[in-house]
Amino acid sequence: MRLALLGVALLATCVIVQSLGMLVLIRWLARLRRVLESRSTYLRVALLLRLFVGIVLLHLTQVGLWAIVFWRAQELPSLEAALYFSLASYTTIGFGDVVVGPRWRLLAGIEGLTGILLVGWSTAFVFAVVNRMYEHSRQVHDAS
Repeated sequence: MRLALLGVALLATCVIVQSLGMLVLIRWLARLRRVLESRSTYLRVALLLRLFVGIVLLHLTQVGLWAIVFWRAQELPSLEAALYFSLASYTTIGFGDVVVGPRWRLLAGIEGLTGILLVGWSTAFVFAVVNRMYEHSRQVHDAS
């Protein structure tokens, strides 16, 4: 029961981190509206690259939170192993070459569910940005 509560607390922490990160990215994109609407392929690709790097760093931060919990609980032998396990769990790859004890498997499952939902949120966000670029390009093209 205690581990399930810890899992829910980590899930909530990740949702807060994701929410704050998305708000930062939204504000950043609002300041770069001219780039979103630019005709320059280079500028738009550069913006998307920075957006992807920001999102990956956001998810790696969340993976790191889970890894620290596994490592501090001495469920995994090193921080590197905990990061590896956490990344495999969060992304639902689940290689199975590094595992936690039976009591901690529930926590690993909660991490996987968290990752599915938050990566999905990021995917939807990127889709919205790319769709806005496409719609603006289409409007400019149709007006010409």
